[in-house]
Parts: sequence; C-alpha cells; structure tokens
Amino acid sequence: MNKTLVVSIIILALSNVSFRWPVDNARLTSTFGESRADHFHDGVDMISDSDKVYPVNKGRLVFTWNKSMFPLQNYWGGGNYKIIKHEGNMVSVYMHLQDGDDLKQVYEENEIIGYVGNTGHSYGKHIHFSLLDNVKRESTNPFIMLPRYEDSQPPQILNFYVKVADKYVLIRENSSIRLTRHYPLLVEIRDTVTGKENLGIYRIRAVFNGKDVLDSQYSLLGSSEKGLTLNNRVFNDITDEKGYYMISGITFVEGINSVTVSASDFNGNTAEKVFSIDVHLDIQPEQQ
Repeated sequence: MNKTLVVSIIILALSNVSFRWPVDNARLTSTFGESRADHFHDGVDMISDSDKVYPVNKGRLVFTWNKSMFPLQNYWGGGNYKIIKHEGNMVSVYMHLQDGDDLKQVYEENEIIGYVGNTGHSYGKHIHFSLLDNVKRESTNPFIMLPRYEDSQPPQILNFYVKVADKYVLIRENSSIRLTRHYPLLVEIRDTVTGKENLGIYRIRAVFNGKDVLDSQYSLLGSSEKGLTLNNRVFNDITDEKGYYMISGITFVEGINSVTVSASDFNGNTAEKVFSIDVHLDIQPEQQ
C-alpha cells in the first residue's frame, strides 16, 4: 500500500474522534483539488437542508468579515466568512455565509458560527470550507480530518485528448493518429456521489507503455509565488484549463502505444481504463 495513503488513513482514524462536518447532512458540490480553470480548489463546497454552520472543532475566532459590519464595502470573492483557530497551527475557514453576524471569542462544536449563504463570487447557495496550516501555508484535504462521507460510486474515466494549439483532439480507442510532437495526454474523469455532481478525484495513476508516469494524490496543497502547488508542481503542469488531468513528460513510439489510467475517490472507490492508440510520428529531429 502507498506510504502516503497509509499516513492519510492513520490521520483519518485519529482525527475522526474530535472533528465534525461544518453542516448537518452535508451534500458535496465540489471537492478538494478540483480545477478552477487556472488554479486548484483548496477546500470542499457543500450544501445542506439546514443552513446552520458549525465549527468542526472548538476554536477561537481570529478573523471575520461580514457585510452587516461593513455595509459600505463590496463583498470580496469569499463573501462573508469566518476563520477559526484550533489546537496547533490549524485554522478552519467558512466562506459565502449569509449577512448578519453574532460574534463570540470562542466557539464550541455545537454553537452556530453562521448560516449557509450565497455571498461573494458564488453561483448558488453553499459554503466553501477549508483547513489550513497557517504556519506552513498548506491546505489539507478536509476528507482526511472529517468523519467518513458515504460514497460507493467509483469515478468514471471518460475520454482521452491531445491539445493541438487551441483545438482539443478526441482520441478514440484503437484509433490511428499522426503526431508532430510528444503532446501530453489529457484525461477526462468525472466522479459523483448521487449521479448529479461532477466532482474531482483523490488520486490518479498512469502507466504509459509499461512505465509508471503519474501518481498524484490530492491530500495537501502548498503555496508558491505562482500559486497553489501539488507536490511542488503548479496547476498548469498537472491540470488543463478544462479540468482534464494531464499525463505529461511521455514519449510516444511509432506504432501501438498503451496507457493504463486508474482514478480513485477518497473512499477508495477505483476505476481503471486501458487505452491503446496507433501513433504515426512526424517529428523533426530537433523536436525529438
């Protein structure tokens, strides 16, 4: 078993004792690490039949912004939000809350910190929830710290593409294609819980012509001058602007090329797809 996955399971087992979901009966609308066209999503979006929002653990309020307190200011992207500090360096962030605030210095797990809203840059009523290490400037996948979310549906590996200039070329199984350079392979993957969502995945692995070429796990996002990073790699090296997962650094051979892709959600539900294409190389020596 992958060492990082073992560590994640251990952390999950230890943390579930004290952490709770920020809303009752949460329904996911977006997951950690998903594409946002030019950056990673560094939290989890969710809705609930109840609008009540709770801290995931007892903590101290360290920052808040609410339109009710600053009526002459415009909403920023996260709308109304609260930041709660917990033991150690961990803080939790709750965005897009409703207008109106009731401030406390310390919040217990069962005390309401706000209500699910649609403020800021939001396309519907929900909250964005993040867990951050404010010293290391790292964002942790909330699924590692929160109680298990019931999900038995594996991801769907849908299509493969190469992007030539601004055009996406769909590559079909056993098709023949002429390539003028060693383009990255783009993989379209969809995950869902109820069949209505289009969620990101937790882990993707790829083997190209018998060689391991990709193993990315969305457990932790770091930060750099170029934005959020996954394993010290920036967004554009991992994900396409359409949200396709990128298999880069591969070298095609003349004739049959094969790729095996596996995709998993956080609960370990896994899909695998083996894909072959017949490649005809038309590459100048300086492009080899």
